[in-house]
This record gives sequence, C-alpha cells and structure tokens, in this order.
Amino acid sequence: MIDDSSASLAAHYQRGTIIATVCMVGLWHGGFDTAAVVLTWPELRWTWVSPLMWALFTATVVTSAIQLLREGQVRRPWPVVALTLAISMVVALNAGGRAAGFENWAFGAAGWLGVLASWGRSAAPLAVVLAGNGAASAVAMVLLTNPDLQDVALLSMSLAGSAALQVALAYGVRTQSRVVNNSVATARARAETERHRAAAAQAHAARVQRHEFLQRTAAVVLAGLADGTSDPADPAVQRRCAIEAARLRRLFLEADEVPDPLLHEVRACLEVAEARGVPVRMSVSGEVPPVPVECRRDLVEPLVEVLGSAHTHARVTIVGSAGQVQLSVVADADEPPAAPTGDRVQIEYHREGSLLWVQTSWTDRSLSLSSKITRS
Repeated sequence: MIDDSSASLAAHYQRGTIIATVCMVGLWHGGFDTAAVVLTWPELRWTWVSPLMWALFTATVVTSAIQLLREGQVRRPWPVVALTLAISMVVALNAGGRAAGFENWAFGAAGWLGVLASWGRSAAPLAVVLAGNGAASAVAMVLLTNPDLQDVALLSMSLAGSAALQVALAYGVRTQSRVVNNSVATARARAETERHRAAAAQAHAARVQRHEFLQRTAAVVLAGLADGTSDPADPAVQRRCAIEAARLRRLFLEADEVPDPLLHEVRACLEVAEARGVPVRMSVSGEVPPVPVECRRDLVEPLVEVLGSAHTHARVTIVGSAGQVQLSVVADADEPPAAPTGDRVQIEYHREGSLLWVQTSWTDRSLSLSSKITRS
C-alpha cells in the first residue's frame, strides 16, 4: 500500500507539472503568437504563409500535449524538433529578416516546443531547438537585411530573454522530478524498514508466546519425568508425551515460510503419530485458504490431542474452500479434545464405539464466527 501511495504521489506531481507547462505553452501561443500573426499579416512577404505556419505550430503543440498527458513523453521528439526549426526558418524569411519584430513570432515560441520534446528525456532536443531557432533568424536577417551591431545585439537579447524562461522551466521541471523521485524512494525505503521491524516484532512475540505455552505444558511433563513422579511405562504418561511432542513439532514449524502452513503443521503432527507406530491416512480436498497463525493453533490443537491418544490408526481429512477450512480426524482415541479457548474456531465431535470423530472449522472474518461445541 505504501508503494502504491508513493507511485500515486509521483504520478500526481508529474501530471500536475505537465498540465501547468501545457497551459503555459498554450497561453503563449494562443495569446502572443496569434496577436502577432493577426496584427502583422498585411506586412508579411507572403500573407498566407504565416497563418499556415501558425496552424502547423498549433497542431504540433496539441499533438505533443496529448502525448505528454497520455504517455508522459512526446513519442518522437526529433521530428518535432525538425518541424519546429522548419517553421522558425519559414516565419523568419516571411518576416523579411526582422528577427526581433512581431512578424517573426516563431522566434520566441519555438523554444516551447523544445521544452515539450525534451520532457522526460535529455535536454538535447531543447538545446537543438534554441540553437537552430537563433541561427534561422540570424540567417534570415543577414540574407534579407543589412544588419548592424544594434540589430545583432537586439537579436541576441531577444533570444536570451525568450530562452531564459524556457530553459528555467525545463530545469525547474527536472529538479522537481528529481526531488519527487528521491522522496518516493525515501518513503519506500522507510516503509520497507517499518515492514521488517513489524515482522521482527511479530516473530519476537511469537517466540515469547511459544515459550510461555511450553512452560505450561511440555515443561510440566518433562519435570514429572525428571523427578520420577511420572512413570514412563504409564500409558497416560506416554500419551501426554506423544501429545507434547506433536505440539512442540507444530510450534517449531509455525514460523516456517511455506506455501501451505496449515498443511505443513498437520503433516508434522502426523509424523509424530507415525513415529510411535500409529499409521495415519490423510486426504486434502479443495483449496486451503491462508489461515492466521492463532486460528491454525485452534484448528490443529484438537488434532494433536486425538493423534496423541490414538491406539492403532487414524484418518485425517482437510476440506478447503473460499475463506473456510474444515479439519476432521477419525481415530480409536480415548478422550475427546478440549474445546478451543477462543471463538475463532468451531469444534464438533462424535463417538461411536471405540472410534472418535472430531472436526474443527474456521471461516474468515467476513463470515460471522461463533464457537460451538456439540456433544453426542
């Protein structure tokens, strides 16, 4: 979610900057250039050329703006650069060499197309447009007029004035993009650090919880065996040892990162039962959804107790569906398991002769959970 927010923030800044730049270029061309064409039309060498160039310039601006808004870049920058320089040269010749006059409206506008063509890539298109634009007006001035030093100075000042605004905008956009990208990278790194910290805290809490659980169960059994109060030959003691061994095995596997942690833990319990000579058949039906670790404990704990007291055989069945898991076991066990302490898992059991059937069920939080114990 943090990565999505960072990407959305970067995209928001990028789009806002594009819109602002497109509006600036549109206002410049729609206001200044249009007024220049209309006011100087009768004074041009070929009256139809300047409106035609204005229309071509407008079409280039609109096409580039649409590509910028849709794709974040002008698709083919160098044809835009070539077309811009061609317009600049034609307008300069049509203006009769008056490089800094209103007639040569493309002199101040060409750089804006260079800004659009350079968006999201190197500044080479902008540099070529500015240099070519200045050269085009200078050539037209030399060919069609007799320029003096004042004309050259005026041309240089006009070129520097218009280019300064365009270069400043392009540099500002690049600086802003770099700052935004650095901020996004920092936010992602911070989110990744927080994620690792939360995972470490969760793992530590799980270790503490397992230690407390073992202190309540396995430590008692081991203490009885150590001080001689429990007889290893006693079937009840053996049953408790088998149950604690299965619990320990499941707890050790609880933090394993495996595709199906529930099946992983159930198989560990089956291995403990088989190690003491109780064959267990297991079948899985459907797709088992992810189950939170605390719910897996409640699901598997009755299975641990039944397998720990099974005498000769057992059969385990797991049925999974969307947001629901049912875990059942049939075995010739003695005692029914204790009910889960929470309300996250339902448990049912039924005895018929020497066979004990136990089923635990879990559904996700979108379905109403309630704890239910059914005895028969």
